[in-house]
Amino acid sequence: MGRIDRFRPPQGICEKLSGVVPHNFVRAQIPRVEKTSKTGHDVGMSTPSQTIPQLLAATVEAVADRQALATIADEKLSWRTWAEVNAEVNQLAQAMLSVGILNGDRVVQVAANCYEWIITDLAIHRIGAVHVPLHTSLSAAQVADHVGDCGAKLVFLSAEAFRNVANELEPTLKIVYYGKPILAEANDGNASTVGLHEFLENATEGLTPTPPQASDLATLLYTSGTTGTPRGVMLSHENIVSNTIATDKAIHASAEDLRLCFLPFSHIYARTCDLYGWLHIGSQLVVAESKDTILRDCKIAKPTVINGVPYFYQKIAHFEDLREQLGGRINCCFCGGAGVAPEVEKIFASQKLPLLPGYGLTESSPVISVSNSENYRHGTVGRPLTNVEVHIDDSGEILARGPSIMLGYWQNEEATQEAIVDGWLQTGDLGEFDEAGNLRIVGRKKEIIVLMTGKNVSPTRVEQTLAGSSLIDNSCVIGDGRKCLGALIVPNKDSIVEEITQRQIKVDSPRQAVNHPHIQELFRLELDRILADASHEEQVGPFLLLDREFTLDKGEMTPKLSLRRKVIETNFASEINAMYDR
Repeated sequence: MGRIDRFRPPQGICEKLSGVVPHNFVRAQIPRVEKTSKTGHDVGMSTPSQTIPQLLAATVEAVADRQALATIADEKLSWRTWAEVNAEVNQLAQAMLSVGILNGDRVVQVAANCYEWIITDLAIHRIGAVHVPLHTSLSAAQVADHVGDCGAKLVFLSAEAFRNVANELEPTLKIVYYGKPILAEANDGNASTVGLHEFLENATEGLTPTPPQASDLATLLYTSGTTGTPRGVMLSHENIVSNTIATDKAIHASAEDLRLCFLPFSHIYARTCDLYGWLHIGSQLVVAESKDTILRDCKIAKPTVINGVPYFYQKIAHFEDLREQLGGRINCCFCGGAGVAPEVEKIFASQKLPLLPGYGLTESSPVISVSNSENYRHGTVGRPLTNVEVHIDDSGEILARGPSIMLGYWQNEEATQEAIVDGWLQTGDLGEFDEAGNLRIVGRKKEIIVLMTGKNVSPTRVEQTLAGSSLIDNSCVIGDGRKCLGALIVPNKDSIVEEITQRQIKVDSPRQAVNHPHIQELFRLELDRILADASHEEQVGPFLLLDREFTLDKGEMTPKLSLRRKVIETNFASEINAMYDR
């Protein structure tokens, strides 16, 4: 697909967003309490911001000399003001214009959280280009596939990502890498590869960008759909900005907030709830040095607000003084990305530091509902945002409609039509409202696994990969709510017999055979080999070799021989728990 000067939603999407409310829906009956948000400046009065560059411009105009953004090095904070951030965004925007990146062009970024990540993001939006952030856990082949699929003209890579993926990219593709000059053979001699410092030095000044409009595509986010095939979620500036402003109001965000961000910016959760929330309110943001230094960084930054996933909160729940562990000034711990364990939620509540869960999807920019200190109810995910309509259909599925619902899926109108029906996003999740108007998630219709870390993984995609092994007849990948994927594997009987015969292993039964240390080691090596090109979250951790097949008689398979996952997990519940406890 060639360059587009200004991206518009696919024909028909705008019409869908004005669809009528279907019959037999349950509407959220939510008592509204009007509150004035304690913002440093109100960009939503006479001239509301509708694009990400407008959010930045409004904040810079209001509080240019205020400390805005900090990084951590040598256990010390290094601050930039809003004016300094804005100047560096302008400089990088000029550099991109200098190499021909224009409004509508796609720009890929593969890097862990860092100062450069934020400046790159804001500079891409400044010139009206489309930001395509990819997860650092993707394999080189997956990165190359996404770069080709979106037709990127420029790629920003961290030093580590450069070493891992540069050789998979087209030699003519323009690559800019962060960090010190890289003395590696990757992409050696490619004239299109340049370090960030040199890229900025060679910029032509005075070029005028074409700023984006609210309806323009802002970001393209690849996420696994219900079919297991990655889909590019298209979010406009209006999608993101409307969600950011509504979320800030719902949680009573304040200009006095200091946020420590450690969730990956490649996910829309961190961008909307940390990065763009900070941009809108004009507060202070500190970027954690790494995922391994979060608690140390809390003591250095002393945040008042954090966003985390259930896995993080579970890891620290055993501390006696949670507030002290989180820096001593923490007021709000927001939680999203997956369901939080009830026992963890109770521990935090017992220390008068309740976890405030929210709910959403990448397709909704992402927040649909959020808890605050006033509406928090144990076991719920808060109330819908004031600009998001939520309904429960006859099947119990949660449907959402509002300005934050995606434009659609990149070059996939069929999938878009399935996801958005009469203007309503079909979330694939099952829910209900309590008597106070809080939303409760009761299950999922779709098969996507949500790990404890908040990562979404398609089990079908992993199972299809495992099917390529001669040692494996069938498999059922599990892991919902757990730290990593696990797998129940039906081994190929002939392969097992051959291995046992060659090795002269003495066994008395199929169960002894599959549990023999040599057979276990054989399958461990095979799993690692067959999944070598899969992403980090798609790797299988613990596994169980079964001494029987999945059967129709036990309800584990449909007449079409499709897996019935819930039945399988129930039938093997004790074995699964023992497998993860090893």
